[in-house]
Amino acid sequence: MSKNKTSKEKKEKPVLTDTEMQIKRSKKTKIAISCFVLLLAIGVTGNWYWENSDLSSKVSSISSAKEKILGEATYVDATTEPAKESEYFSSARLDRQTARDESLEKLQNIIDSSSESEEAKKAATEKVAKISDMINTENKIETLVTAKGVKNCIAVINENSSKVDIIVDVEELTDTVILQIKEIATGQLGCTYEDVTIIQSN
Repeated sequence: MSKNKTSKEKKEKPVLTDTEMQIKRSKKTKIAISCFVLLLAIGVTGNWYWENSDLSSKVSSISSAKEKILGEATYVDATTEPAKESEYFSSARLDRQTARDESLEKLQNIIDSSSESEEAKKAATEKVAKISDMINTENKIETLVTAKGVKNCIAVINENSSKVDIIVDVEELTDTVILQIKEIATGQLGCTYEDVTIIQSN
C-alpha cells in the first residue's frame, strides 16, 4: 500500500495559486512582447539600410532596364531598337492624309447641303467612295511592297485612279525590285507598267 501511495503522490501535479498563475502569464506576455519589439527593430533597421544604401538604386536600375518598349523586338544576344519611320515618309504620309481629309470634308459639305441638287450630292457620294477605294488600294500596295523586303514605302494614286507614284526606301533599286513593285501596283490598281512611277527616297 505504501508503494502505491508514493507512486500516486509522484503522479499528482502541484496545484498553482492564482498569484503564481498570474506571474507565469505575465512572464509569457513579456517574452512575446520582447520578441515582437525585436522583430520590429530588425525591420526598421533593415528598411533604413535599404533606403540609404546603393542596393536599392541598383535594383531599381535593373528593374527599369527590364521594362519593355511597345513594338520592340527582343532577341537573344542582340541589341535592337524600336523601328522609327524617317522624317521624309512621316511628312509625306501627313501631307497625303491632309489633302484627302480636305477633299472629303468638301464633298461631305456638298452631301449635307440643302441647297445642292440631288445630282451634285450623288456625284459627291461617288467621289467619297472613290477616295475610300484609293486609300485602301494604296495601303495594300504599301503592305505588299514592304513584304518584299523594302524598308519603307508610300503609294500615291492620282485623282483618276489611273496612275500611281511609289516612293521606296531601298539601298539599291535593282531591276528585280522594280519589276516586283510594278507587278504589285498593276495587280492592285489595274493600270499598265508605264503608269507606275517608282522613286527611290535615298
